[in-house]
Amino acid sequence: MKKLTAFLLMLIPVTVALIGCSSEEGGPTGTAAEIADKIFEESGVDPFGMSDVIDTDDKLTYYLGSTNYSSVSDAAVVLPMISLDTRALYVIKAENGASVDDIRTQLDEDIDPQRLICVSFTMEDVVIESRGDVIFMTINSNVEQRDALVTAFAAIQ
Repeated sequence: MKKLTAFLLMLIPVTVALIGCSSEEGGPTGTAAEIADKIFEESGVDPFGMSDVIDTDDKLTYYLGSTNYSSVSDAAVVLPMISLDTRALYVIKAENGASVDDIRTQLDEDIDPQRLICVSFTMEDVVIESRGDVIFMTINSNVEQRDALVTAFAAIQ
């Protein structure tokens, strides 16, 4: 009986550790474009443009400022049709969770809101968040919309 009790007591920390690892927050599911749709639906913000998949080096450079994103597996952007509009929403899926920090660091270096939107912005208008292997970025001078999109990203599955 003592051996069984000792074994069970040794098993408890291992079980707790495994449960903790398996319940680690994962990111939202779906393609980058599907996740963008979920964000708009959850936030109540009307989509402000068409979604475009970022799938070529030209699009990486145009939308994200460079081609230094080797660990991106899927990415989409939602931009207004009129370049005078002051909003953008990006969803970027990393190949794995470990590369999320690298992508976020690269975004901080490459994103130039004034070049991307052609309207004066500051980095205060930019929010970059991540969950699991998904990175969400919005450039939006409308604080209410920006906050609603960020909250929606945190809530979607």
